Amino acid sequence: MKACPCGSGKLFMKCCKPYLTGKAVPTTAEALMRSRYTAYTRADIDYIQATMKGTPAEGFNPQEAKTWAQQVKWTGLKVMEIVAGGPEDNTGSVSFLAHYTSHGDKQHLHENSLFEKTHGCWYYIGSKSH
Repeated sequence: MKACPCGSGKLFMKCCKPYLTGKAVPTTAEALMRSRYTAYTRADIDYIQATMKGTPAEGFNPQEAKTWAQQVKWTGLKVMEIVAGGPEDNTGSVSFLAHYTSHGDKQHLHENSLFEKTHGCWYYIGSKSH
């Protein structure tokens, strides 16, 4: 049994896999953010693209994203802060630190992702990078 890459401590099959396979929909902004991280670790760019709206979706290049996701080695995710984004909310944000190595160099992405719920589904709508 394999642990989920999102760092939740749960098994992949009981955590992000149902979201990535379309068998379930994330009920919180944090669950969507974690599943998007997991999708990047698997270079599942279709899921990434399907879970974004607005400006990020307009400028998204799936081939570039897939190439980048395949070139880096994802080494961990740490959720720093969650503001709203619960099952009863329509907006929320999740601040996180995603660790990876690229060409042997340890790197990280610190981002405050913004989410919005539309018709019962959460979407990534932008970010404030740190």
